[in-house]
Amino acid sequence: MFKNVDIKVYIGGAIIFAGVVMFLDNIGLNLGINLFDFWPLVLIFIGLNYITNSRHGVRSTNGWIFIAFGVLFLLRNFGLIWFSIGQLWPLVLIAIGFSILRNHARPNMPEGSDSADYINLLFILGGGEHKFTSKSLRGGRVTAIMGGGTIDLRHADTAGEVLEIEVFAMWGGIEIIVPFHWQVNIKGAPLLGAMENNTHPPEAIEGLETSSPSRSLIVTGSAIMGGIEVKN
Repeated sequence: MFKNVDIKVYIGGAIIFAGVVMFLDNIGLNLGINLFDFWPLVLIFIGLNYITNSRHGVRSTNGWIFIAFGVLFLLRNFGLIWFSIGQLWPLVLIAIGFSILRNHARPNMPEGSDSADYINLLFILGGGEHKFTSKSLRGGRVTAIMGGGTIDLRHADTAGEVLEIEVFAMWGGIEIIVPFHWQVNIKGAPLLGAMENNTHPPEAIEGLETSSPSRSLIVTGSAIMGGIEVKN
C-alpha cells in the first residue's frame, strides 16, 4: 500500500498539520501543542522513506534505525521517558555496527554475479580510490564512517540498463565517477549532509560524442553529517 511513497509526501503532510495548528491558534482555538516537540518526526519520515523505497523494504536496517531514534526522541519530548543526549552515544555505535554487518558481513550479491561484478566497499577512518572495469556490474553497497573514498566507474558497464548502488556516509564522504552516457537518479535522505548529482549530459559538453547505449544509475541511501557526490 505504501510502496514507493516519496519522502516529500510525509513532509507535505507535516506542513499541513503545522499549518492547521497555527491557524487554529491564530483564531483563538489554542490546542496547547508545541510544534517543536514534533521535530523527531523528521527522523521517522526518513526511516519510512527507506522502508518504502529501498529494495530491502521492511528489512531495511537503516530505516528502522532512523525510526527507533525518532520514536525515542518523540517519547522524550512528550515526557513519557527521560534521558540525556549524552546517554545515547552508545546507541550510535550499535547503529554503526548493525549497518556494517548488514552491508558487508552478508553482501547479498545478486544471483549469477561474482565479487568483480558487485561493489562492496567499507571506509572507516580512512579512504582510497577504487576503479571498476567489469562490463557486467549488478549493484553495490558503499559505507563511509569518518572516512571516504572514490569509486571510479568510467571504464565499467552494467549487466542491464539499470544499476543500483546503496550508500551510507556518516562523518565521511563518497565520490562516484560515472561515464558520460549514464543518467543518474539520487533517491537519498541527507541529514545535516548532502547528496549531489553533479553530472553533465553529453550534449552539454562541446566536442563530446558517444555511441554507447544509455545506462541509468540509481543511488539510494543517506548522508549523516557527510557528503555523497556523483559526477562524470
